[in-house]
Amino acid sequence: MSTMEIITILKRMDQLIGRQSTGGPEDFASRLGVSERTMYNYLAVLRGLGAPIHFSRSCNSYLYFEKGRIRLEYDKQKHSHC
Repeated sequence: MSTMEIITILKRMDQLIGRQSTGGPEDFASRLGVSERTMYNYLAVLRGLGAPIHFSRSCNSYLYFEKGRIRLEYDKQKHSHC
């Protein structure tokens, strides 16, 4: 899988988690088009980036403890050259 495909999946995960619409682990993995093991690995990556993710049985979804978003984009800023 290419780096861009992985970034696309991580962004999709962030969207679904932010909307609290992941479903259970099997559904979440299916929505992402990956295996459950791969989905758990990607959750570990997001958590490693500081995302406070947990699974809520009452909501049947992964969600964030605190409001926030994962940003995986280049942010252009003006700077001077050497």
